Amino acid sequence: MTWKRPLLIYPYSPDKKSERLYGGLAIINPIGLEVVATRLKPVVEDLLLVDMRLEQEPLEDLIRRFRPDLVAVSLMWGRDEFTDALLRSLPRDVTIVLGGLYATREADQIVRDFPEMDILCVGYGEDALREMVERGSPEGVSGLWYRKCPTAWPPAARATLSRCFITPSPLTGEGRGEGGKSLERPLGPPHPHPLPPGERELKQYPAELVKNPRRVGVHPEHYHLDRSIRRYEYPWMTLKGDNVITSVGCPMVCAFCKWRENIFGDLQPWIGREPEDVVAELEATDADVVHLVDANFAADLARLERICDLLIERDVRHLYACEIRINALAKSAELVKKMERAGFFMFMVGVESNQPRLLKAMRKGYTVEMCRRAFEHLAQTNILTLGNFLIGNPGETADDMLGIADYAADLGIDFISPNKIYAYADTDFERWVLAQPGMRVVGRRRYVVSDQYGVEDLRRIQARIQLRFLRKHPPWIAYRKALTHPMVEKLGRERIRRAMLRSLWNHLADAGFRRRAIRRFLKRFQRPKAATAPPVYSRGAK
Repeated sequence: MTWKRPLLIYPYSPDKKSERLYGGLAIINPIGLEVVATRLKPVVEDLLLVDMRLEQEPLEDLIRRFRPDLVAVSLMWGRDEFTDALLRSLPRDVTIVLGGLYATREADQIVRDFPEMDILCVGYGEDALREMVERGSPEGVSGLWYRKCPTAWPPAARATLSRCFITPSPLTGEGRGEGGKSLERPLGPPHPHPLPPGERELKQYPAELVKNPRRVGVHPEHYHLDRSIRRYEYPWMTLKGDNVITSVGCPMVCAFCKWRENIFGDLQPWIGREPEDVVAELEATDADVVHLVDANFAADLARLERICDLLIERDVRHLYACEIRINALAKSAELVKKMERAGFFMFMVGVESNQPRLLKAMRKGYTVEMCRRAFEHLAQTNILTLGNFLIGNPGETADDMLGIADYAADLGIDFISPNKIYAYADTDFERWVLAQPGMRVVGRRRYVVSDQYGVEDLRRIQARIQLRFLRKHPPWIAYRKALTHPMVEKLGRERIRRAMLRSLWNHLADAGFRRRAIRRFLKRFQRPKAATAPPVYSRGAK
């Protein structure tokens, strides 16, 4: 007696801005939920994963046709009206499981806000849910909190438990995105123990909440996805995209960053998948562009070189994009050239600053000289680069910040992203910032500001940096460079060229995009309006 037909839901609206990267050029597949689905698939009869950003069918129709006995929802990036409405609209005669990063870090709040929930997955869910399904019960499964009510057990087991009922309230189909395939499968079987129509009443709360011990450890070998579970195509420009995790954690200690933490906020040692397993997954995808979403893909240079050798040897043809550190790029020009031959097309590089004192304060682990050497190595290839910079640091003047544009153009960076620096609470970096005269941390995003430069001032400086950089390094330089990349030639230069131009046209032709871009651009040149002051964090206050 166990669950046989799980439905997994990524519950975010297509209108959620953070769900579309690079101005809408890319949508990232819900890779964590796909890992869960991959682990569950071998131990269930059927499984359905729904991404609300792309689904075309109303969720109520999918539920009615698929007839799940378990519904699991991934709350990764917070909640809003859309997600809350979805959660409260799920049928109550099935087991409802919530999990994800947000659900883990706000577990007590989730328990209070959603009495409809039967089980809360605290931490990484793929092994906990697999074990629960294999056992047929949440009892004793580390990583799970559950309510002692019948719907926390499979339908076939409920005959021996006291009953509790609730009236379903299905979702409407409003606000869905485009791109989902129709559910081409027969109706699911009826529940073996359906709720009697006359007894659909609210669950009897408060039910006792049982908190099993925390599940520790992570297993990157489970991150090799089974792509047969996927019903959508995830775009990268107008090409087909995909995303792959090859490692977890980060060995670096950048002061402002939390990428080295696990889902609980504890330090996560870097663990990489075996090169052969990584390349086997890359061979299995039919995407043109593959984004390697690791926090530090090149932490192990021997592993990196082995992956490149296998990709070249097996003639695996994709364009790869990844985050990479200056340290790895500065190590060897030959390794950078090998990455180009293997298909690495774009690097997102955390340059952060051209000032040695700030690099030291940020604990970046490299120098300006190393950064110049890294980009000298890159100049010997046609790999595109996006340089990330942080502005608003203690002691920075407007001229210092504008100098980022000159520095980036001198390095040969193709695109830049000047970002307002932020300081997480209770970190050494926050304490260092607040110890500087006139410095504060403000707002929900915890931006670092000073008496001289507030958030709106920094936004205007961001725009000026971009314009100054574009005058020195216009975008057609990167366009020509991209088309001479050796993997672009293998995939078809004309096809890639058309995809790039079509992506640009689609953006310019979209009235909503034009309005948002113009409004955002002009806002950076406007004087800040009087408004309610955001929360201010100073020394001794949080």
